[in-house]
Amino acid sequence: MMNFDEPRRQHPISILFFIVKIVKDMIYPFIAFALSTALRDDVHPLLFWGGVAVFTAAVIVLGTLAWFRYVYRLAANVMHVEHGLIIRKRLTIPRDRVQSVDTSAGIVQRLFGVQKLVIETAGSRKPEVVMSAVSAAEAERIRAALVKDVPAAAAPGGSPEIRPDAPASAAPPGVGDVVYRVPTGRILLYSATSGRIFLSLVIIMALYSQVEDWLGNLGLFDSVAPEALLPSSAADWAKLAVAAFVLIWLLGTAVITVKEYGFTIERHGGKLLIRRGLLERKQFSVAIERIQAIHVHQNLLRRLFGCASVSLVTFASIRNDGQIHSLLCPLIPMRDLPGLLESFTPEAVWPDRFERPGREALTGHVALPLAVSVALAVPGWIWIPGGYGWTALALPAAALLYGVLRHRQAGWHLRDDQIVVRFGGFSLQLAVIPRRRIQWFRLKVSPLQARRGLATLQLVTASSAFAAAWKIRHIPRRTAEEMMFRLRRPHPRP
Repeated sequence: MMNFDEPRRQHPISILFFIVKIVKDMIYPFIAFALSTALRDDVHPLLFWGGVAVFTAAVIVLGTLAWFRYVYRLAANVMHVEHGLIIRKRLTIPRDRVQSVDTSAGIVQRLFGVQKLVIETAGSRKPEVVMSAVSAAEAERIRAALVKDVPAAAAPGGSPEIRPDAPASAAPPGVGDVVYRVPTGRILLYSATSGRIFLSLVIIMALYSQVEDWLGNLGLFDSVAPEALLPSSAADWAKLAVAAFVLIWLLGTAVITVKEYGFTIERHGGKLLIRRGLLERKQFSVAIERIQAIHVHQNLLRRLFGCASVSLVTFASIRNDGQIHSLLCPLIPMRDLPGLLESFTPEAVWPDRFERPGREALTGHVALPLAVSVALAVPGWIWIPGGYGWTALALPAAALLYGVLRHRQAGWHLRDDQIVVRFGGFSLQLAVIPRRRIQWFRLKVSPLQARRGLATLQLVTASSAFAAAWKIRHIPRRTAEEMMFRLRRPHPRP
């Protein structure tokens, strides 16, 4: 049993982070004051600079008080936190509710030898505790007190054995331990094939197309001048688009590589530690017992290289955008994926085959995207000028291809202790779900499905505010009912 600690505070450098937070909260009133004084001729400059001095002094004093009033202490399997300048807030975090204790170290933290500590609990929308500066020893002490370290013998599947074909790149440092470091070349491939780069490209190009109008309205740009900034011909626009694409792709690849550099996975008994980052070194920890499912994702480019990204579905990994944010491995060849799961998440077993929906399911996968695309293509056919209305037909063609791919890639595999769901269109995704992690499931039958004797089985894991839902679409209704019957049967806990 752990006795009550004396109240402790963060490292004094955290005053800087408190000041930055206060400045962010007060920046809009300050900007309003600055503009209202600087743009008036009848205001003496002393008033402006006096206001700046008062604002600076206020945030320094408030930041120091915020640091002084933020205290925490550890007790038996619980952490107590008190903070607040005027209204004191007391937070009690039981060890059983802690989902993860993560650390990171940005440039400022690394200069002072401290780390940022983030504590998340099951079902919370945001971290319960964020401490900007604690020593590495203190961060490890808090982690040891709050994260359950299940013994290797008690973890699901027991202690993994390291085989020659297993993904671990180094011998285990201790009994029941496994270490795997993602090669730098694979990190580069992950960064170069990230879909986020292309999304950024679309957004930037859309904004860039408005630059000429914005500068013209401000009188800063003459569109008829020879030295005009923007291209004037289709060929010049094509060259600019290619140059912009390459530049943004290189910058995006560099940013993601720096973020994921040195990605290392460690298993210590029943706990996973994930470290990554070059400039900001981050560490994520999670008990294997907390993992709800494994999510495998292949976008179109990564499928060409036979690789996939693997994420952990935990209570803390599902955000309000519905995306899964806890990477287990940025990129791994599909042939090595079964070994990765066996070594680090032994409760998840990679299937050797999949059941697939029949031909009667093809209409269900194609109908909705095709109908939406036709509705959008008809106005394009009518309104696109210059005799190019026929180009709108590309939209229904792409939707038809997408629907066919959805049908071809749909599949599932059910065994006594887990179910694997495969789905996707241009990308391929799989969810490996231990049966005991399923919170609830239901059968849905649409009128179109009822005519063909089909149904959709929906499975939900992670009982947090943002649940992870997985669907097996357009399968025979009898098959879906048999799967529900098998999922309802009592399953003994390991």
